[in-house]
Order: sequence, then C-alpha cells, then structure tokens
Amino acid sequence: MTSRYLLLWLVLGICLIIAIGWNDSVAQEDSYDLAHADIFGKLRRASVIFAHDIHSDTLAGEGCGICHHGLDQNTGGLIYREGEEVTCKECHAAQQVAGQLALREAYHGSCTACHRRLIQVNNKKTGPTTCGGCHKKI
Repeated sequence: MTSRYLLLWLVLGICLIIAIGWNDSVAQEDSYDLAHADIFGKLRRASVIFAHDIHSDTLAGEGCGICHHGLDQNTGGLIYREGEEVTCKECHAAQQVAGQLALREAYHGSCTACHRRLIQVNNKKTGPTTCGGCHKKI
C-alpha cells in the first residue's frame, strides 16, 4: 500500500470518528422519564414521561431557551446558551437553594404555566394543566 492510500484511509477514518462522535453528542432522546428517584425518592404519583420531540416541535418558534436556561452571573437573569443545554435536574435540586426553585416546583411551574399560556394564545387545549394529565398510570 502506498503512502498516498494510507493517508487517504487515515483521513477517512478520522472523519468517520469525528462524525460518529458529533452525532452522538447532539442526539436527543424522543422522551424522558422524569421519575428522578435520586432526587424525589419514592414517588407518590406515577412518573412523568416527557416527550421531548413533541415539545421541541411545538415550541420551535420560541427556541430551546424557553426550557433550557441558565443563570447569567452578571445580570442575575435567565439566559440561553446554545450548545450548553442540560436537564432541569442539573441545576435544580431536591430543595430550594439560594432562591433557585426546587426541581419539583421548577417542573410544575414551567410545565403547567406554559400549557396554560399556550391555551390562552391558541384558544385550544395544548397540554395538561392538572396533576393527572402528566402523572399518568401506565
């Protein structure tokens, strides 16, 4: 094998490794189970299955920052940092800490408030606004 072919195979191999690694790092699951036993312990209600694909499609015009936000140390406000998206439990703990909502309250406030806002805007049912609407026994 000549050095030219060896170089070509090396470049193709590196491109393949980069492509596979990049694809895995940006891949999203279609849905997530928000049970978080490590934070909530034993659940009193059924866990919530969060359909990420439906929400991202529905909220595409508003952008990912509506859910994925972080604290801006300079202003104290919430901002979106593209490429730094994390799950809610990465920032919200079991209990409120330094004015930051506990995870349960962050979920309940964000989810039901957004559903109610969309109902007002669209004048139609867009998502659950009661406990049983999200916490469905399977």
